[in-house]
Amino acid sequence: MELSSDTSSLTACLIDAGISTVIDTNVAWENSTRAWALRFKPDPAAVAYPSNRAQLASTLGCARNSSVKVSALAGGHSFAAYGYGNDGNLVISVAAFNEMNYDPSTTLLTYGSGNRVGPVSKYLWDGYGRHFPHVRHGRPGLAGSSIGGGFGSTSRFLCTPMDNLESVEYMLYNGSVVNVRKGDDLFWAAQGAGASFGVLLSLTTRTWQPIHANAVNFTLSLGTANISAGAEALMAIQEYALKEAPDEFAIRWSLTAPPYSGVGYFYGDPGNFDTAVKPLMDCLPSYANMTKNVFDFWSQESYTSPGINLTDGGSSPGRSLYMQSLCLTADKPLTYDLAYLLYEKTTYAFNRTDMRKSGYLDLWGGVSRDISDGDTAYAHGNNLWLIRWEANAVGEWPTDGVEYLKNQMLPFEQALTDADIPLRGFANYRDTNLTEAQWSERLYGGGNFEKLKAIKARADPTGMFTNNLQSIPLS
Repeated sequence: MELSSDTSSLTACLIDAGISTVIDTNVAWENSTRAWALRFKPDPAAVAYPSNRAQLASTLGCARNSSVKVSALAGGHSFAAYGYGNDGNLVISVAAFNEMNYDPSTTLLTYGSGNRVGPVSKYLWDGYGRHFPHVRHGRPGLAGSSIGGGFGSTSRFLCTPMDNLESVEYMLYNGSVVNVRKGDDLFWAAQGAGASFGVLLSLTTRTWQPIHANAVNFTLSLGTANISAGAEALMAIQEYALKEAPDEFAIRWSLTAPPYSGVGYFYGDPGNFDTAVKPLMDCLPSYANMTKNVFDFWSQESYTSPGINLTDGGSSPGRSLYMQSLCLTADKPLTYDLAYLLYEKTTYAFNRTDMRKSGYLDLWGGVSRDISDGDTAYAHGNNLWLIRWEANAVGEWPTDGVEYLKNQMLPFEQALTDADIPLRGFANYRDTNLTEAQWSERLYGGGNFEKLKAIKARADPTGMFTNNLQSIPLS
């Protein structure tokens, strides 16, 4: 039986249990309910701050007894404000669960779900000279960004943060604690849909020691070339990626052309970089320009992930935005016509002054060739491109902003469909303007989604964690 939403007894229960709680009459309410994604205005029943596992179990008990759904809030950096979820939820902050522990005997790192990317990365590097893949900023929550994919600058050769997980620890709806690992259905579900099954307590990930002390940071630019030259350059990068690029080569190519440019990284031997990229440069126009710098590994980390070297991951001011994302696979890549259409209908057609456009194409590929869609709940096998298109409001979000941006991407999506290329999304970059049939197919595919619903019925039978519009439903 799924929970209804009755909050009449919730606050009294939390106070009686000694849980630090913020409600709408508290002076802290505005700060406690301000989403990083400013387009959304969360209105939860309350925000609870348990300080330990016993208090967390009591908090869930209050939600259960009051028939209120629960959203777990960590870094709060969701582009869709899903850490707050639907109005009327009990939001539970997991900020107190910020432990970190590295085991030299296994080279595994365990971190609490309340941690941000920066502090954990710095702890591992400063203490042990090791790295784990992560998203490209120090401020986001590490748990949420990891279970949603978390593509980063080292993911082409080390896989995504999600793929590197070895186990996760949950507190379930009834207050019980389970530690699940590879081979367990609940672990599989956590890799792409983790917030729908319980409150994550801790996660354990593989780590890696850099082979080379230094890494290359480079910029590739065609300047203000025309759209045809831009599309041809994108095709050259794709061809290079499919046939010759080392897995240690990474590039983020701007979608806000012109100018046509990208920033990239090379984690192989810096002395081999020029030779490694020569086949690419030979296929680009003579006016293509590449500049490079060589940094030590941690300096490279600080460059690729702002705030990673600062207390609490630095700062990341909120944004009022709408984002869309698509992934293409190596067996169904871009064509010249698709690349041209993508530029034409997005960056070239954008003509707003009340929003600022932003977008890029991350080259995926690499070791994803060895991943199948069924390996994790989030279907990302053989991904080649991660495309992101968004706009940020200059002031208040315009009433037609979502519709305007959606209409920019629709011609490209239709062209993909006409070419028999499936529409695949990215779990961290959720499009909030999709129906359940659309987002479930783009993120999970039919088979994975049905399996997730079956796991949901066993792990969360009351639907306590069906807490936002893209949560896994009970049926």
